[in-house]
Amino acid sequence: MRVLEIADNRWRMQLVVDLRKVMKLNRHHSLFKQGRLEASLKEHRRIMSAIKARNGERVQLLMRQHFANGRDAASLS
Repeated sequence: MRVLEIADNRWRMQLVVDLRKVMKLNRHHSLFKQGRLEASLKEHRRIMSAIKARNGERVQLLMRQHFANGRDAASLS
């Protein structure tokens, strides 16, 4: 959320707030799937490293992968 605050894009901020409300319903279940919590933490660390390195392209790629991995974990039984 801090990254969105820095970007100062109100539309995107509201979109993410709304999306997080929906995702919260599935997140608890998906994070407890075998290995997902650890994988998610590793993804967050990679994203933060890319932010610290000011590598916007890498941040974008890693965020897309993270969202896709979370979506997949939530949709797979």
